[in-house]
Amino acid sequence: MRALVTGGNGFVGSAVVRALLGAGYDVVCLVRPTSNLRNLDGLEVALAVGDLTDEASLDSAMAGCDELYHVAAHYGTRPDDAQTMHRVNVDGTRNVLNAARKAGVSRIVQTSTIGTVGRAENGLPTESDWLEDGPGISAYARTKLIGEKLALQAAADGLPVVVVNPCAPVGARDIGPSSTGKRLIDYVQGRVPSFAAGGINFCAVEDVAQGHLLAAQRGRIGQRYILGNSDGNLLLSDFYSLMHQATGLRPPGERQPAMLRLAKSAARKLLRRGGRGGPPAQSGFQPAALTADPALAITELGLPQTPLEQAFREAVDWFKRSGYL
Repeated sequence: MRALVTGGNGFVGSAVVRALLGAGYDVVCLVRPTSNLRNLDGLEVALAVGDLTDEASLDSAMAGCDELYHVAAHYGTRPDDAQTMHRVNVDGTRNVLNAARKAGVSRIVQTSTIGTVGRAENGLPTESDWLEDGPGISAYARTKLIGEKLALQAAADGLPVVVVNPCAPVGARDIGPSSTGKRLIDYVQGRVPSFAAGGINFCAVEDVAQGHLLAAQRGRIGQRYILGNSDGNLLLSDFYSLMHQATGLRPPGERQPAMLRLAKSAARKLLRRGGRGGPPAQSGFQPAALTADPALAITELGLPQTPLEQAFREAVDWFKRSGYL
């Protein structure tokens, strides 16, 4: 079996590549001329130089492939990033689906995000909940939502597409680092990390990668699957507790001298009473929650459930070895 992976040099993409190699696949990675290939060092993969916006390069990369794993995406938070995200996440998805149709691949796994799963009225969100487009959502979430709907429409039109919605992945080779990786780095370095007020579902990146392969093998065409951990819905206090277990380091606020903690507390009270300075600026849309119920992927696909403490420890160890800490 031969599989094409877009974004195979990235954090999640390289984990998918390793999972495919472990399952005996021949793997082709679509990479741009400027791509950082560090995550592919030492791996026996074929490199197809191209771009999601270059249809001819997609046709060439797809030739002879049985499966497609479309992991690549562009993420940004600046207003100037919106046009690029639309070109990559929407137009690029349309292009890669068209190339897959022409190549006659037997299965397509489209990587979306937990950010396109809406909030449930009662309980945790499931695959039936959809983010509602509107002025309050980020450009990234909007482009991923449109791209996901393009993929599902292609499935309705007969293309063998399954969609996966990964929760916050944790593990080694987070070269970006991702927003999840930044949270771990901030904690270790004594800073309070950014965190969705209603909580976040975390999942080992290796489980997310296996979820892609399981979606190709067992997933229903036209279905979306949340790739998360059943114990992964964490509030900030839960995240602190887990990081304390994984690193032995106390939460950021508890590492500050007592007088500094008192001074910061007094400053926050003054701010709440209308003191000068105002609240800190927010960079882009901040979701109230990124929690979810991954039960469908666990029961229907057999999604692995690596203990989160193990995943957090592996991530921190990799950041240390790689010079991020």
